[in-house]
Amino acid sequence: MKKNLFKKCLFILFIIIILTIVFSIMVKYDVEGEKILPFSISKILLVSTVDGRVVDDPQNIWNINVIQVNDLYMYIDKTIDTDETIKEIKIENFLLNKSPQKGNIKILRPTGDLDNLYTYSEQDYFYEGLVYKGAIIDDMKSLEIANNGGVLGFRASVEDLGSYVSNESAEITYDGRLLSNLGLKIDEIKFNISFDLIITTSDNINYKGTLNLDMPIDTVIEEGTSQKEITDFSNIVFKRI
Repeated sequence: MKKNLFKKCLFILFIIIILTIVFSIMVKYDVEGEKILPFSISKILLVSTVDGRVVDDPQNIWNINVIQVNDLYMYIDKTIDTDETIKEIKIENFLLNKSPQKGNIKILRPTGDLDNLYTYSEQDYFYEGLVYKGAIIDDMKSLEIANNGGVLGFRASVEDLGSYVSNESAEITYDGRLLSNLGLKIDEIKFNISFDLIITTSDNINYKGTLNLDMPIDTVIEEGTSQKEITDFSNIVFKRI
């Protein structure tokens, strides 16, 4: 009788130990995610400046609808020796964690050539997201990324900031200094967005991580155009889904 009781206690203890180990592994994975990824983000280049749309106005030489723009270029590199390639990369689930005091946020996809990537199509991809397909080479206009690693991107713009009207004949420079002409301060246009990046490999394995970015770069008004490289991604956890 005592022998059977001992066996039952031993079995229950064994089950508890196994469950504890499994739970610990799950908690660790939830916190740390995948240790080794076939592809990972090596760098993000963020470029903040100003663009604008010219308004037809016969009474003034210049009438420009000012738009603050933030172009994000994400570099995806192969990190291990593997035959796997990139099948597709999704950028989705955009969240506006902090809204600007002035203006409205839109997400735009590249629609032009390298020298003029963004042509302001009417579609806003904030809620729809973007999908880059794996291909031989990068082609941002076609939403394609080299399947062994390449560059993808999108534009986050702050629109409806106001119009710059002038009757000076001098050529207008589209950069951050137009914001000061509207009397705008950097704190009035700062915002924060987060989004999910899902890398799908040729083996149909999905790795998902969430990125969080502050825009625009603080010096855009003074410098006109500001660039910032982000290389620390230690706070981004990628998990299989």
